[in-house]
This record gives sequence, C-alpha cells and structure tokens, in this order.
Amino acid sequence: MADCHVELAALEAVESLATVGIDWLSAAERRRLDAITAPLRRRQFLAGHWLVRDLAARCRGGAAADWQLESDGRGQPSLRHRHVRLCVSLSHSGGFIAVAVASQPVGLDIEYPGRPRNLTALAAFTFSPEECRALEDTPDDRQLRKFLSVWSLKEAFGKRSGKGLQPSRARRTIAREADAASAEAWRWDLAGQGVLALAAWPGARVHVQASQALPAPDAWCYEVLPD
Repeated sequence: MADCHVELAALEAVESLATVGIDWLSAAERRRLDAITAPLRRRQFLAGHWLVRDLAARCRGGAAADWQLESDGRGQPSLRHRHVRLCVSLSHSGGFIAVAVASQPVGLDIEYPGRPRNLTALAAFTFSPEECRALEDTPDDRQLRKFLSVWSLKEAFGKRSGKGLQPSRARRTIAREADAASAEAWRWDLAGQGVLALAAWPGARVHVQASQALPAPDAWCYEVLPD
C-alpha cells in the first residue's frame, strides 16, 4: 500500500463514535491510561486510540476493535489485524484529534496555539540557526504561525523515526520546500492558527479526511545537516 491515510476530527465527534467501553485497549494501553490523571488527556488518549483503529478498519477491513496497537523496538507504533500490519501516528491539540495509517513509517503532528510561550527560547533549543534567523525576521503578528509551522514538521520527522523530537537532532534537521515529485512531508494550515504536518516518504499518495475544509498542503523534504 503506497497510500497514507490521514484523518482529522473534533474530539467530541470521535467520542460520540467510541461508545464501546475499553475492552479493545491492549494491556499496555490500559496501563498508560491508568497513569493519566488529567481528564482531558484521558479523553484525548481514548479518542485517538479509537480513531486510528477505526481508520485502519475502514482502509483495510475488519472491525475497529479487532486492530491491536503494538510498538516495535524503535518506538514506532503499529496496528495489527491478522496478517496485516500498518504503521500509525497520532496527535492531538486544540480539541482536535489527528491520526495516520500507512504501510511505511509515518509521523503526524497537529499544533494549535496554547498558553503564551517564549518562542525565541524554544526556537534556540530546537531550531537550526537558519530557522532561528527566519523566525526573528518574521513580523510579530505572524511569528506564532511561523513557529508552529517549523515545529510541527520537526515533530512529524521525529515521530516518523520513532525517536521523537530530540533537540540536538532537531537543530540539524531542516524542512525545505519541495516539488510534488520529491516531497516526503506535507503541511496544512488550519482554521484558528492551527497547523497539521505529515512526514511520510517520497511518492506517498496522501488521502485526508477532515472535519473542516483544508487548503492544498505545502510540500517539503528534509535535510539533515552534519554534526
């Protein structure tokens, strides 16, 4: 399957579908859920883990509860049902859940503005010098959107690798605009200053279902600078 399927949905809409208890969770997922004390975070966890199963079932068959979430030795999550294995990625922000399923490793990140943060300090910790300068040169009223756009592509890259956002590597990883043929990542601007980023592979056929109208995405490729 050279296709990558992405779904973006409101948290409340997913919760209205996932009314089947929690028997479908794996033992590892239940332990993680038990460790979450914040009510909103628990809701996001359940909604995301149900939606990714539901998307897998719609793409490859079976019932959503039949798909079992696993993690390989590299930290890359996947879903299994019988002989089928799909790589997956999940993200949540601003009352929205985003999930992706594909035959190859993928990384997905959704970002909405939250509490005020020191963007310059965060950028210095995770952005390359080139990206820091670009952020500083961005007009004040567009800095937050610029920051989230760069940050989301780095988060997606880290999730695709299974290693997460590692500051030292993030500072050496630059997303550059690409044409459709060479693109391995895509970024959508969302209403309310949100951003959705997907890291997949060159030639991926990306299918998106969303609860809101989305513009055409920007296309990107990654450059990892030497140490």
